[in-house]
Amino acid sequence: MSNLRVRWTFVALGIALLVGAALELSLGPVTIPVRQLIPDAWGYFQGVHDTNAIVIGAIRLPRLFVAALVGAGLATTGAALQAVFRNPMADPSIIGVSSGASLGAVLTIQLGLSQLNEWYTPVGAFVSGLIVVLVIYRIATVHGKTSIYSLLLSGVAFSALCSSIVTLVLSLAPLETMQQMLFWLMGGLDGSTWREVLMLLVFVAVAIGIYLTQAHALDVLSLGEEQAQGVGVSLQRTKQVVLVTSAFVVGACVSATGVIGFVGLVVPHLLRIWIGPAHRQLIFSSAIGGAVLMLFADLIARMILLPAELNVGIITSLLGAPFFLFLLRRQESRVYRG
Repeated sequence: MSNLRVRWTFVALGIALLVGAALELSLGPVTIPVRQLIPDAWGYFQGVHDTNAIVIGAIRLPRLFVAALVGAGLATTGAALQAVFRNPMADPSIIGVSSGASLGAVLTIQLGLSQLNEWYTPVGAFVSGLIVVLVIYRIATVHGKTSIYSLLLSGVAFSALCSSIVTLVLSLAPLETMQQMLFWLMGGLDGSTWREVLMLLVFVAVAIGIYLTQAHALDVLSLGEEQAQGVGVSLQRTKQVVLVTSAFVVGACVSATGVIGFVGLVVPHLLRIWIGPAHRQLIFSSAIGGAVLMLFADLIARMILLPAELNVGIITSLLGAPFFLFLLRRQESRVYRG
């Protein structure tokens, strides 16, 4: 793929990110002129507490950063997993993190732990998601080798199991508790805080750095395991690094925002088609593209039913589900033609 196309893609993504950030900060129940965004944000951090400063500094800025970081984390993870699984339909939910985290969250809410401390729900989601991934990985690893097919099947099985338990817990929960669970399960950015921004910044930055160190191995692995072994790439090590990193970053994202689907499917797949499969540039572009998608999805969720707002997970699902069906149809057509 030409370097010119790659450069212009990064320029376009950068512009889209800036536009999305400006609109995210400007629009809402309280509309703030774009020219006032920087002065109001600066004023908030200098101790000014008028309405616009509070809206920008305490509500919209942390929400913007959480949206961008979650989008970047999910999209880069999707890019890495699609290489490991050699499947364009792979995304973070395929390794069971999302379903495991959902189970942990609803259990903490049902047990009343979320009322004791606001951090119990995200911590429960994070720990539960990580445990599920470790169990799936252990099941799929025999004699020191991890089978991709066993990982896929184990992920599907555990996702179904966790979803069934979540449904059971929902059916037994009081109405008020059920509403709280459903709001979290649909994925939302309401109530994002600076503590979540800091937590996500650490996890996402470290994850992207790790994925970049594995870029060459992912380039080779995406061609097939035999080719990877032929050039000396350690398949088992690459799988371990990517899967463990995926578990940590997706667990952190889900713990902060709830379940947000399809970002890790749509963004890296489209960018791979457009700029090529080289994973160093794909990971960088997926980070920006994931942030852009989340910002615009959240903007739609906030503006479509003013003054009420939808959960951003609903918007990403409405965008991603048809795309997934298109990919599935395309894969089936290739199989029948092949």
